[in-house]
Amino acid sequence: MEAMLESIRHRGPDDRGSFEDKDVSLGHVRLSILDLSEAGHQPMQFENLVLVFNGEVYNFKEIRETLEGEYTFHSDTDSEVVLKAIHKWGLEAVTRFVGMFAFALYDKLEAKLYLVRDRVGVKPLYYYEDRDRGEFAFASEPRAITRFAPHLDVEERALSEFFEYGFISSGLSIYRKCHKVPPGHILTYDLHQKRYYVNQYWSLERFYEMPKLDMDETTLIDTLEELLIESFKYRMVSDVPVGVFLSGGIDSSIVTAILQKHYGTINTFTIGFKEAGYNEAEWAKKVASHLGTSHTERYLTAADAEDVLSHFVDIYDEPFGDSSGIPTTLVSQVAKENGIKVVLSADGGDELFAGYERYWSAYNIGKYVFLMPAPLRRMLRSIWEMGGPQIFSKLFHMRNFTQRFNQVSQMLQATSWRSFYEKTLSNMRPEEMEALLGRQFFSNEEKAFSTGLQFHPIEGMMLWDYHRYLPDDILVKVDRATMYHSIEGRDPLLDHRIAEFMARVPFEYKYRPGKSKYLLRKILGRYLPQSLIERPKMGFSIPMFEWFAADLRKLFDQYFQGDDPVVNMDFVRSYYQKLKAGEPVNINLLWFALVYRMWRQRYLKGGKESGAKSV
Repeated sequence: MEAMLESIRHRGPDDRGSFEDKDVSLGHVRLSILDLSEAGHQPMQFENLVLVFNGEVYNFKEIRETLEGEYTFHSDTDSEVVLKAIHKWGLEAVTRFVGMFAFALYDKLEAKLYLVRDRVGVKPLYYYEDRDRGEFAFASEPRAITRFAPHLDVEERALSEFFEYGFISSGLSIYRKCHKVPPGHILTYDLHQKRYYVNQYWSLERFYEMPKLDMDETTLIDTLEELLIESFKYRMVSDVPVGVFLSGGIDSSIVTAILQKHYGTINTFTIGFKEAGYNEAEWAKKVASHLGTSHTERYLTAADAEDVLSHFVDIYDEPFGDSSGIPTTLVSQVAKENGIKVVLSADGGDELFAGYERYWSAYNIGKYVFLMPAPLRRMLRSIWEMGGPQIFSKLFHMRNFTQRFNQVSQMLQATSWRSFYEKTLSNMRPEEMEALLGRQFFSNEEKAFSTGLQFHPIEGMMLWDYHRYLPDDILVKVDRATMYHSIEGRDPLLDHRIAEFMARVPFEYKYRPGKSKYLLRKILGRYLPQSLIERPKMGFSIPMFEWFAADLRKLFDQYFQGDDPVVNMDFVRSYYQKLKAGEPVNINLLWFALVYRMWRQRYLKGGKESGAKSV
């Protein structure tokens, strides 16, 4: 237990506690946000219940008022409210919680352990079971589980998902026999039977299936703004300093603008790049200046990125391919240096309000692709393949064109909107996957896609992202980057009431040709001039190709040596030779291979993370 807790001490450096009986051991490391006194110590016990809780229930004060006639409270924490709310109402109490959380509840009388994860999956929760060994364990990060079970091997299905999308979803983890509790689910482990089952308590699709809201545009805007104000103010509940990550985009600007007006002066932080095509810092500065926030910015260089990359697998203890984890880590560091302990980010806006450019790009291409007879599509693909990336890259001036070339080739083979969208996200051709791993793996289908498809193909894309890309890429990125610096990250746009509302909003109020995030833009127009709203979207990414092709190439030389028990390194090295020769190459394949090799050397080759040694 001590080794497991030590491995995640960055998540809670302020306190540590454990509980043990003959059946169960529970441990907790605390990041003190509410009630900094010893009264918030965990594990927390009340009668037959024992709780270890991570996250925040923002409406705990209202719930506490309901319970105070029957229960006495000894702290000002939300954890004690969670414990006594469940004692009062059972696990149905979870449906009353507004917040982000992952917690374990042990019922000594029933001899059951409950693992509960918030609706969207803001907070991580992994579990491991080996029935042959009679073992079950859980933790916020896989590194803690490997302290208990150091013998775990690589799960090749998860590695396949990583190489295809850059993240691991479908409830998998990089380790065999280790999984994630899905968002909006409760896992129940019966200690007598030594078996578990998983039940869902919340699903966004249920709200998509409800009748659409019959409101005029002004009423929709007013209603949504009220929801945003309440949600954002909830996320400011804290006994420590709070800051906001500001990129200058629609989502972070609306979080900042509403809080600045309705809460008070906000601390904002942003990261910039000297490469103009990636730099949003100037826009963020203009927004911060107009709103009057206390603003801090820092420019990231290749040297800064290399420094963060040297710790990348300390931060992300599973292979993680989203390179924006680098600037997210740095902006978290900047906030930490300025005394901030809680930061708000604007994740979820793209998935709920149709913000990603790839949505309308995929739709505009797909609607013509599906009009073509199959023989015509096969002919076009043959012509496309014959030309190859060497020829077409001269016509299309685009970063990492080889990956885009592969995606178009695969999109022409799609037989449904779901497969078409997945091809637009895929980083690998089937033959590349077979060359890398020896065979092609097929990831789980996202069933929610069909729910959204009833209304519009873009709605299907949004639900795919909400269930996979958002929790398993975006939220993993922010959770690990912030918690590595012992900062709590909060996502005000991911309040489930906003999601439920937007699920029932007709599609034409989310996206109109040439105008994404329609309702959000209307609300933001009440706080900012149009000159700060209508601008190209860049996203929070780094100039990876430019840096890796020059400054960071030595990392390829270092980590691509030797063989690998799972990945064909001869194939990887052949791609690297093409890069060095100046030939078109899928840079994402090399980046993912680098991340995987760094991770493997850190965790599976006898490094200080293996066995029961601490970080």
